[in-house]
Formats: sequence, structure tokens, C-alpha cells
Amino acid sequence: MYEQAEPVRSPFSGPDSRQTSGPPKPRPVRQSGSRERVRHGNGASDNQREDAEEVKRYASSADRTYPGRASGRRGVCSFLRARRSCLAAGIAVLLSLSAVGLAPLTFSNKQEISQLSTAVDALKRQLSTTVDALKRDQDDMSATVDALKRDQDDMSTTVDALKRDQDDMSATVDALKRDLDNERNRIATLEQRLHEIENGKTLDYTKWRGICYKVFNTLKTFSEAAGACREDGGTLAMPRDADINTFLIALCKSVSDAWAFWFGLHDQRVEGSYEWVDGSPLGSYNSWAPGEPSNFKTANGDQDCVLFSKYRSQKGMWHDHGCHLRFYFICQTAP
Repeated sequence: MYEQAEPVRSPFSGPDSRQTSGPPKPRPVRQSGSRERVRHGNGASDNQREDAEEVKRYASSADRTYPGRASGRRGVCSFLRARRSCLAAGIAVLLSLSAVGLAPLTFSNKQEISQLSTAVDALKRQLSTTVDALKRDQDDMSATVDALKRDQDDMSTTVDALKRDQDDMSATVDALKRDLDNERNRIATLEQRLHEIENGKTLDYTKWRGICYKVFNTLKTFSEAAGACREDGGTLAMPRDADINTFLIALCKSVSDAWAFWFGLHDQRVEGSYEWVDGSPLGSYNSWAPGEPSNFKTANGDQDCVLFSKYRSQKGMWHDHGCHLRFYFICQTAP
């Protein structure tokens, strides 16, 4: 069965011993011990290295001892496949145990994930509701702001109108104050005159047919004479009929027979349309001198004011003259 092989020195013989015949006895391999360690799952690195070295020694011994090295290698391969199968079985057992241990954890994680998903959905719904409410509040606030702006515009318009009314009222009040001051001055003048009359003092007024008349021997224009009569509480005299006219001529002669006298007739507003200083029209009575009113044009304007003539041939008759000229004048006032 075995071929003739060269003598091999036994590792168990002494240094001088020689083995000349017979095959060497192979060193026994502790396969049962290695398999036992694999079955019990001892995966320590020291044991693995020891087994690997033992397998290598066995393979070398088999190759040296037996001429048919293929058979020895097949034994080694069978040994390695057996150990690999045991390792694979151990790994499968470990994976099964891990799967069994992780199953409850997986179920628990699924429950937690489901609860978290439910909570997230609830938070999403709550957030959506809150956002919708905030949008509605924003719309309401925008509407309120617009309404406030419109009210502000209306208030601004009202304030502007009130300011204009206030300005108008201020102007009216100022005018009323001026009128009140004028009336107070007039009342003071009348009270002074009343006091003088009560004390027997004469004011040089002559009362005739319920009206008091006075001739002033100071030279004034027509407008100045009218102002002096107003300050004295009356107006320029108005001879509306022949009797008053005759009385006024006699009154003027008592003061001066050489001067003309303004009285209250003019056509300053409408040329040719004469009226009294109180605004009433001339009426049917007049005492114009021949050729009067002439309305003679002068460099200073038309002859728009009327006086008693100073000319001897026309003494006491009415003449129109330029209002800028200065003459004596006659005033009338109520008693």
C-alpha cells in the first residue's frame, strides 16, 4: 500500500538514534478537543491560534509520513469544513437570539412611532387652527384700521370746517367789537349832551317840527361834513319839503350870508339819480337854481354833491358842486 520512502529521522528519537526502517508513527491530533471547544462556542483567539498551529503540524507530518499527500490534505479539509459548519451554526444561533431579543423592542418602537405620529397630527391640526384664527384676526384688524383711517379723514374734514367757521366767527366778533365801540362812543356823547342840557347849557341846536338843526361855520368837504354830523349824533340836514327848506335858509343867514352850506343830498352812486344821505330818493320836492343840476365836469370829478347857493341872485337855491370843495354845513339830529 505504501511506496518505499527514504528513512526519516523521528522527532522523538534522541540525537544519536536513527530509524532505518518502517514508517514513522504519526503524531496524534487532538481533534476531539478542538471539536469540543467548537461545540461549546469557545471563540478565544489563543485557542484558535493553537488549533491552527496543530493543524499545520499535522499536515506537515502527514505529508512527510505518507507518500500519498492528497489523502492527508483531504483529511485536513474535512476538519476545516467541520469547524466552519460549527461556526456558521453558532452565528445562526446568535442571530436568532438577537432577532428574538429585538422583536419586543421593534414592537415598542412601532407603538412609540404611532403615538408620536398621532401627536404630530394633533399639533398640525392645532397649528392650522391657530393660523386660521390669526388670519381672521389680521383681517379684522385691517378692517378696523381702514375704518379708523376713514374716521380720521372725516374728523380732519370736520376740524378744517370748524377752523373755517372759527375764522369767520372771529372776523364777525371783531366787526361786532368795532360796532360796539362805536355805539359806546355815541352813547357817551349823547349822555354828555344830555347832562349839558339838564344843566341849562345850550348846544346851539334849534328844534323845529320835532327835529333839531344846527349850522356849523367850519369849512369841510362833503364827506368830512357828513362825518362831523355823525360824530354829533346826527346826519347832514335833509330839506324834504318847502317849509323845512325855508327854515334852513333862515338858519344859515343867521350864521353867515356870504357862504354856501352843504346839506344831505347827492348822486354819488348813480349819476343823475339823487338821493338823501339816509338812502331814500329825492322825491317830488326840489329847489334847484335855473340850469341846475349842471353836472359840470371838473379835473377832480363830477359835481355830485348839493349845497345852498351863496350867489345873491340865487340865494338859498340848490346847486351841485364837486364833493371835494370845502363849505359850511348844516346838521340835523333827533331831540
